[in-house]
Amino acid sequence: MSAALANMGAGFADPVHGAQQTFRVLLRAMSEPGRLHALHDAATDGLAPDDAGMGPPTGIAMAATLLTLLDADTPVHLAGALGNDDARAWLRFHTGARAVATAAGMTIALARDVDAASWNALDLGSDEAPQTGATLIVEVDALSDQPIAGALALTLRGAGIETSRNLAVAGLSAAFWQWRIALQADLPRGVDLVLVCGTQLAAIPRSTRIEREA
Repeated sequence: MSAALANMGAGFADPVHGAQQTFRVLLRAMSEPGRLHALHDAATDGLAPDDAGMGPPTGIAMAATLLTLLDADTPVHLAGALGNDDARAWLRFHTGARAVATAAGMTIALARDVDAASWNALDLGSDEAPQTGATLIVEVDALSDQPIAGALALTLRGAGIETSRNLAVAGLSAAFWQWRIALQADLPRGVDLVLVCGTQLAAIPRSTRIEREA
């Protein structure tokens, strides 16, 4: 075994079971926009090895989401804390996915440090084929269904939400949310958003309407 492979960050202990369990959580999250979902042990087994230096190059929920959604046929653009050779090699080794140079691909994953150049380059799909729009996966500083210091308070409405749902997100700028809110005029074009933090995640599909609380 080469030194590079010997030092490769861990993936799922059981790739099939881990991906199945994570996919179920992602499906529930997409059907319940803005609701927090925790990945249980069956979905994260192997992603927190005893040797912390052998862990994946990102947080547990981000790692599980990438390992579940990506394969050799899925383009992914890595930016922020994931925009480095180690992260690209880890992803290639565990999923076969090849990182692409631009954010216009079908899927983009970012870990913090999200800038306007990245989100403005995303593919929004077309009226005829909205499903070709990007999936934006962002690792944030905090997620909560209660107000938290330093977080932006959002009110969500739409399919999968009985009346409204509150979500507090820390780590994404007000400009990002202004951009996402502006996209609501372009439906069915848009971007599906998955927010991850620690072992938690929440999804905001393109059809969900967002309002920033004052």
